[in-house]
Amino acid sequence: MGWYSQVSRDISQIPSAIQYFETELVQAKQECKLHGNVEKQASMMPGIVEHRFNQLQEIEAILEFFFSKNILKIIKEHYQAEM
Repeated sequence: MGWYSQVSRDISQIPSAIQYFETELVQAKQECKLHGNVEKQASMMPGIVEHRFNQLQEIEAILEFFFSKNILKIIKEHYQAEM
């Protein structure tokens, strides 16, 4: 199960998700360093880019979920205040 599913069901999972993605960022920085056989490293790069791009999409989905949820809450509170 992805972090988006966990966080959208239970916002108390946010600290765990942040910790996970911070750890992944450290690993991603290590993956980007070239060492050893350059041809081998270059052949691995498309898979690395795809994996990290998927993680970016998951983070964006989480942010969009909270943005839309908070916007709806603000709109609802605004219109309730007018009534």
